[in-house]
Amino acid sequence: MNGKPLLRLDDVSWQYESGRRPALSNLTLSLYPGEVVGIVGPSAAGKTTLLLALSGLIPSNYTGHFSGKREVEGELGIVFQDPETQFIGLTVEEEIAFSLENSGRPDEEIAQRIDEVLRLVGLEGFAPRSPFELSGGEKQRVAIASALAHRPQILLLDEPTSELDPKGAKDVFHLLQRLKQEQEIAIVVSSHATEELAQFCDRVLLIADGRIELDLPTRPFFGEIEELERHGILIPDAVLLYQELCRAHLLQKREEGVPLHVEELAAWCREEGIGPGGRKQT
Repeated sequence: MNGKPLLRLDDVSWQYESGRRPALSNLTLSLYPGEVVGIVGPSAAGKTTLLLALSGLIPSNYTGHFSGKREVEGELGIVFQDPETQFIGLTVEEEIAFSLENSGRPDEEIAQRIDEVLRLVGLEGFAPRSPFELSGGEKQRVAIASALAHRPQILLLDEPTSELDPKGAKDVFHLLQRLKQEQEIAIVVSSHATEELAQFCDRVLLIADGRIELDLPTRPFFGEIEELERHGILIPDAVLLYQELCRAHLLQKREEGVPLHVEELAAWCREEGIGPGGRKQT
């Protein structure tokens, strides 16, 4: 990708003080303005550690051995898996205002930014409510609103939907899609929700044993089916069905690669004259 990266890790390795082996090994990664990057990988692969390294919390807030170089331009916001671990205020308004007050913003600007981010995340009217009494999806949106209050150039999210019910997860990914479309912000999201990542990301990384095994644009990434399955990554339904239709010689392999969602696959099937049940129409 052209242009100067907003954030770069260059040959970064990290081992926790209590770790028996490095959590990250010789990892190089660049993040560019406006792009959305997904991170997938098996459990204990290093996904959270990578986000901590991107954020700068490693090595500053953890004990261990760090090598390599991190360069960043602009401000970052980070949202963790459990939003309650980030909550400090007794109301949504206090929660969003807290870091703004600590940075010395005037009251008028703080009030303006609270209104701005609550509209952005679809929580207008929630300012006086307790964040601890909200639904899981609403809590996560409050955490995202707090991260956005400083108008960061980069937003990092660690498994933002893993503890949510399907509706809450859908709401969060819908919000992230809006941010991608409406805000000049780079987004990095670690998630097991590959169906959503396939439709949302510009690029996806596979991390395993602290190393980046794949770093590709989204369509070719999900075309690496054997490699993803080898690491236990959930393959989107549209990709699996496309693979089966090609094996059965009902679909021709497309030059552009695999479909990223069911609607796209359905359109390809219509073009090839394939009806319900995978039958060729005459």
